[in-house]
This record gives sequence, C-alpha cells and structure tokens, in this order.
Amino acid sequence: MTTLEFVASDTTPPPPAESKMTHRDFAWHRMDTDKNLMVINSILLFEGPLDVGRLVSTIAHRLPNYPRFTQKVVTRWGQPRWIEDTQFDILSHIQLETLGAHVNDSELRQRLTEMAHLPLVPDRPLWHMSVIDQAGTGYAIVFRVHHCITDGLGLIHVLNHLTDDNDNHGKVPAVAEHPHRARVTPQTVCSRLAQFVSWVKIAAHVTRLSLLWPDARTRLKQRLTGAKQLVWLPPLELERVRMISKRMGVTLNDIWVAAVSGALRQYLGELGESIDARPIRAAVTFNLREKTNAFQLGNEFGLVALDLPTNVCGARQRLVEASQRMNAIKRSHQPQATMAFLSIAGSLPRRLQHFALNLFTSKGSVVLTNIEGPARPRYLAGSKMTDLICWVPQAGMMGVGFAFISYAGQIQLALSVDTDLVQFPERLMALTYAAFARLDQDTRMRSVDGCALHPEATQGLHGALPARTFKEMH
Repeated sequence: MTTLEFVASDTTPPPPAESKMTHRDFAWHRMDTDKNLMVINSILLFEGPLDVGRLVSTIAHRLPNYPRFTQKVVTRWGQPRWIEDTQFDILSHIQLETLGAHVNDSELRQRLTEMAHLPLVPDRPLWHMSVIDQAGTGYAIVFRVHHCITDGLGLIHVLNHLTDDNDNHGKVPAVAEHPHRARVTPQTVCSRLAQFVSWVKIAAHVTRLSLLWPDARTRLKQRLTGAKQLVWLPPLELERVRMISKRMGVTLNDIWVAAVSGALRQYLGELGESIDARPIRAAVTFNLREKTNAFQLGNEFGLVALDLPTNVCGARQRLVEASQRMNAIKRSHQPQATMAFLSIAGSLPRRLQHFALNLFTSKGSVVLTNIEGPARPRYLAGSKMTDLICWVPQAGMMGVGFAFISYAGQIQLALSVDTDLVQFPERLMALTYAAFARLDQDTRMRSVDGCALHPEATQGLHGALPARTFKEMH
C-alpha cells in the first residue's frame, strides 16, 4: 500500500446540514449479516498508465458533491440520521495497492473476492476505493458502496459525475447532470381515491408475498456459510442482444431472465437435480425512480418475486414465458409492495426486521439485477474506462446473485455466490454466457429444441467459450 497525498481546495462548499434517513435506507443499513454484506461491489478497468495525483484530486473534488459520501449514519432518539463526518478524510477512503509487476485476471478476481468479505468501517462514510496498479491494460478501481447510500441507478449517476466523456478534462466536473444543479422531477399526482386503491393493492401484494410457499429445495437453497466468490467473463456485444429483443418483441431484461433460467436449468441438470418439477424463484430488481431524480441517491426500487422458467424446455419458449411473466408483474403493484415492505421493515426493531427479511427471502433462491450503464466510453482523470462490472448483494437467506450491466456497446455479466451453494461458479457463469448465444441461435432459426441437456451454443455473441461438462472439468 502506498501513502497518498492530497491538498484540499479553498472552494470546497460548506458541509450540508444533517438530514433524516428514510426507513427504507435504514433497512438496508441494518441488513448486513456475517453471511451477507449489503455492499455493492464494482470494478472499473482503465487503460494507460496510472496518474495517482490526478486521479485522487479528481475524485476528491467530485465525489463530495453527493453529501452521502461525506456523511455517516447515527441514530438519535431511535431515529436514523445522516450527519456530516467531521473527521472525514478522502485519503482514508482511497487505497493504492500494488499486487505485483502485472496483475492478471485470476489475481484480480482473487483480490476482489477477498475485499468482498470485508465490512466497511461503520463509524465513517460507508464507501471505499482500492486502486490496483498494473491490472489489465492499465489499472483497476474496486469501488465498494453500502447499499444504504444508493441503488444501481444512483450509482451510475455517481459514476457519470466522476467521469468525463473525453480525456481532456481534469478535476473539474461537467455542468451536465451535476448534483448541485439538478432539479427533482415531481411524481404524477393522483386523486385520494386512486391513492387509496393503490395502497389496498400494495397491502394485498405484501400479504400474498408473505404467504408464498418457500422456493424449491435445490442445492441453491441451503444454509449459507458466508464464503463468497465473485466471477465475471468477457463482455457480450450489446447490439447482438438487442437484435434478439427486436426479433421477439421483448425487453433486454426479459432476455436476461430467460438466459439465467436456461443456465440454472443446465447447471442443476448436470449435477443430477430434478429440473422439471417446480420453477426456481428469483428476486428481480425493479426500478421505481425517475432517472432524472437519480442524483438524490437512496433506494427507489422494488424486488419482485418471479418464478423463473427453469422448468420450461427450449430457449425460445423460456424467453416467451419470461416476457409474459415480467409483463404481468409490470401491470401489478408488486414492485411498490416490496418497496413498502422495506420501508416498514426499517421502522421495526432490528430483530423483527431480520425475521421479516428472512421470511421474505426464504421465498427465493437467486437475485437478478439489470443496470443500464453509460452508453458511451467514459474517462476518469484522462484514462479511458474500458470495462464496468458490478455485483449485486444478496440479502437474508439468498446466496446467489446475477448482475447484468451495459456499458459503451457491451454487456457485462457478473456472478456472486456463496460457495457452498454454487461450488462451480465459473461453470454457471459460462452457462449463462452460452445461454445468450443459444437464444440468438434459436430465435434466428425459430427452432424448438428438446428437453434433454445440450451442449451450449457458445459461438456468436463474442467468440467461443469452452463447452465442457463437469466430468470433463473434474
């Protein structure tokens, strides 16, 4: 680790006054357990040499524009609040690491996995950056943010503000989308009767979710150990995935759901699990925020309980089923219900919150998230960001999380697992990757394959991946 130096600017704005923390964000704040940390782990890869001084200076002048990154959480008279950390030092949140002469993907993955087990320091702002020199074609930044600060959409707003659209800028951020200049977009005003009907539907959905049977008992639904592994593969071509969307009249998220379903079906089938009896249920993130309000950070999304079409034969038919089920959820109040559930949980005593959360998460086995990242390449302190990868945290009794994030014409898939639930995460990740190629092939040919397990279609979206079975691997 190298000591960093930074000289503060004389134009630094005065610290904001303390503010009340929402019950929903407080629920996320208290959701950490020794098995699951509520930390969004992401890695940003850059090309070119590392200019440490310019990098730290840029981050130090931009990130504090969001008050949450200089504030900590305290509880006063039972009420959670954001207060300014009077001891805040940007250098205690940015660490420079040199792991070796050159860090390969395996070493980077190992270091990232080690970090994912570490809780953030609780008595200061809940974020941290590790800058790893000589990684890939340049350097990497592991950016860890507690979920109580923001969700995926808010995190993308932060990343856009930290970076530029070209390599000519220094520490001064662009005016566009600056959090100090942004204005809140008002929500649509409904009549009192419409609001009453909406809340009745939300209450009905909360009740229905609490009464759902627990998910199918597969090896994905076992006791957690807390041992994590984070995995990723080379990116897919976004345009090829969009072509599937256009051919079938579905969304990118529908394709994502269908691909994960196919991968889980193949993975469990290779391990001898019964895959046709009951579908596996997932908690799928559902954004409820206006994009223009993302600068406010916080959490504005619901988690919907979705029966994945893991028991459906044929990639094309799984896509049709996934689209139909997601459309049904969009027409319902289930996303608003789960967001309301989190707000209620945040107002309960900690033990009751954990009980309620375990009751809810017992209904599913995996978490799925889909994040729309920057459409064009971004630059930080003059260095081009080549890749952006995020991992979704898992809560309560769930230990498998799939993340899909778009960036600059590519899609990055990432997987986080409890290793006792998924002993071969690289295999599951490769199967997910291959499922996109299978969907591309089957939707072009309009073919319907059989129910038997099949070798993956690994060619076409980015290149070939080895289609090895467990017997060949082990």
